[in-house]
Amino acid sequence: MAVTLSVEGVSKQYRIYQQPADRLKEMVSLGRWKTHREFWALRDVSFEVEQGTTFGIVGPNGCGKSTLLQIVAGTLEPTHGNVWHTGRIAALLELGAGFNPEFTGVENVFMNASLMGFSRAATESMLPEIERFAEIGDFIHQPVKMYSSGMYVRLAFATAISAMPQILIIDEALAVGDAVFQHRCMRRLREMQEGGTTILFVSHDPSAVRALCSRAVLLHAGRMEAIGKPTEVLNRYQELIMAREDAYEAGQSATEAAINISPGDESAPEASHVYRHGDRSAEILHVDLLNAAHKRVELVESGEAVLVRVRAIFHAQIEDPVFGFLLRNRHGIHLYGTNTELQQISLGPVRQGEVVEVTFAFNCWLAPDTYSATVALHSPDGISFDWHDGALFFRVMSAVAMEGVANLNASVTTRRIGIRATRLEKETVNA
Repeated sequence: MAVTLSVEGVSKQYRIYQQPADRLKEMVSLGRWKTHREFWALRDVSFEVEQGTTFGIVGPNGCGKSTLLQIVAGTLEPTHGNVWHTGRIAALLELGAGFNPEFTGVENVFMNASLMGFSRAATESMLPEIERFAEIGDFIHQPVKMYSSGMYVRLAFATAISAMPQILIIDEALAVGDAVFQHRCMRRLREMQEGGTTILFVSHDPSAVRALCSRAVLLHAGRMEAIGKPTEVLNRYQELIMAREDAYEAGQSATEAAINISPGDESAPEASHVYRHGDRSAEILHVDLLNAAHKRVELVESGEAVLVRVRAIFHAQIEDPVFGFLLRNRHGIHLYGTNTELQQISLGPVRQGEVVEVTFAFNCWLAPDTYSATVALHSPDGISFDWHDGALFFRVMSAVAMEGVANLNASVTTRRIGIRATRLEKETVNA
């Protein structure tokens, strides 16, 4: 397919002054005095997006996502690099961008449409559909400053899609809409995808990125950390999030934590925990969540085959130790647990100094959400050697929407029985 958007070596630098007078001093000195410090919001970002595809942009807050989208939309100039695109661009950027709060909703629609090159007559023809999709009633004739965040994004999204752009940019704006509106937006986005619209989609929701995007890029500290298939990029993003959380607990900076992550590093990390207890007759060394290729993952597709691998060292000779794990959702509700004893696996006597690895394999039929795993090592009569609450945290995603905590992978069949005559019709026939 043809390339409709190309970002080539884009960088963006901001000059940060300690106080407003410093800017004047620098201007008066004709640059001889440097009173600012440089902040690079973006550094050498390059990618191409093919026509009719949806490209996801993910990353932590402050990584440069919004800056990149503003450069692509043309509202911001890059310090270095170029952006090339074909066709009309419509952008739904951060809440508040593009609308004048003193204007009414209708006036803002006309203003935005004129900026995209539409005549007044063309905008008037689009207005009924915008009103119907936004569904904010008479508020469309009220000043935008009176709107709630949900009403604002309804009108902004309706205006953006009504322009039938060749490229649509969405920056996390849909997150403030209610469930009904989000469902309506997702349906319309799929219709636009089928119609050949190219979409740049920024979201912190991995399920939405996985469902909509064919490729994605991960930004961190203004640089590209990963680019490729959404699943691979989202796994890398989840690793980065967990590293930041670990760094917070350890008092380490987020930047230092990011440096310590290497995408190709297959060495097992030290076992983590939120709460730990046991007499340490045996000690859990490593806990990993693995996919079918035995690679560590923190983002799992619902129904995907996964492994929980636990490795422990024994500091004393123990007769028939029991390994187990327990899955909880984010509310702490127990969802599933098992152990070697329940699985009728006996390890027999284990010697002091011996290292034992136990792997539990299962298909992760959970609904999209965030989950934790607790792992434990204990005796057959329940004496705890080592127990790790929160040894693993992972997220499950699915392209199919569902309710509840489990994915029962239901199928559906239908049949039409025929038309049953009503009693009135029968009486008419008998007469």
